[in-house]
Amino acid sequence: MTTPVASIQFLSEDAIAQCEIDKRLFEGSFIATGSDTTNSDHRHPELSLNRENQQAKTEHTPDLWDLLASELTIDVPNNRTIRYYKRWYVNNPYHIEKVTARAEPFLYYIYQQVNARGLPIELVLLPFVESSFDQFAYSHKGAAGLWQITEPTGKAFGLDIIKGYDGRRDIVSSTEAALDLLEYLYDKFNQDWLHAIAAYNTGGARVRTAIKQNKQAGKSTDFWSLQLPKETRHYVPKLLAMADLVKHHSYRYDIPLHPIQAKPILEEITISRKVKLGTVATFSGLSSKELYHYNPGYTAGYTRRDKDNKILMPLKNKTLFFEHKHASNYAKQHYDVIDIKVGDSLNQLAQTNNISVDLIKQVNHLSDATIFAGQKLLIPKLTNLE
Repeated sequence: MTTPVASIQFLSEDAIAQCEIDKRLFEGSFIATGSDTTNSDHRHPELSLNRENQQAKTEHTPDLWDLLASELTIDVPNNRTIRYYKRWYVNNPYHIEKVTARAEPFLYYIYQQVNARGLPIELVLLPFVESSFDQFAYSHKGAAGLWQITEPTGKAFGLDIIKGYDGRRDIVSSTEAALDLLEYLYDKFNQDWLHAIAAYNTGGARVRTAIKQNKQAGKSTDFWSLQLPKETRHYVPKLLAMADLVKHHSYRYDIPLHPIQAKPILEEITISRKVKLGTVATFSGLSSKELYHYNPGYTAGYTRRDKDNKILMPLKNKTLFFEHKHASNYAKQHYDVIDIKVGDSLNQLAQTNNISVDLIKQVNHLSDATIFAGQKLLIPKLTNLE
């Protein structure tokens, strides 16, 4: 279904030229016009992300793979092992397509967390090697989740692993723990990212021992010179090979990266009491299976009592959740859902609710001040900001 495009009324360049007010002061002053833009996808959230992304191709949102490619910085040597894995990836396009499609809901969220810490963007691709972006992955060594964290390591980095909940499979908690661990290893190994990534795979003790042995033998201590387990000697090249393919995907390598837009797909809702995931799903217009897909850490199907449970779901479903009359009984945050009418503007909404235009844009992922009649916007209540 094609969404009708509404016309926008704004001050003309001539009108602006007649006064000395800075054009930036008009931010948020666009007036909503046009017909209701609500389409069938909003009312049928069971539609897959793949279909939504196909419809979203008309939007001028950058491709996430292009964004990642522009920010990858770790040097990739032209050695035999890396060449082997690049050939393997190129010769197995089904694997690339399947794994990058599986990454779609989570990849931009992980990018945001890595970028916010100022870490190498290559780390965004680590779950590609660790779990093939399978949030339900469980290894024979007892590692679980996207980041394949073991129970002792998980507990050491603050993850709860209890009956009914496994923090290693919780996208939010496990991503935080994995990046904490990588930062810790980076500091321990004198700011050497290849050593840190190797230690993430095989443990810090083995990497320290290999470095010590090479020092005693008068050999180089760079990653490529260390005597490490075979799995680790291939683990780092796998990551670097994938990073190099992504970096040059637009002009050198023909690999079927599943298209992902460079914008948030999943949003957090903090549930502050024990509730069945099925209830949250019902409020949000999702099936229980869909909500569990985004939140696989809640293995018993319930949030935890007396905890801030960060539940992930698409923005449109977050809006539906806060439209429900009982949402405030469960959620820590509070929002009003505003149905935009002809004549509304972000300036007006911001002034009425005593918040900023920027905050409304941030919460609703608006790239500019354009709004349409029939659109639904989340408006944070002041209790969120106190």
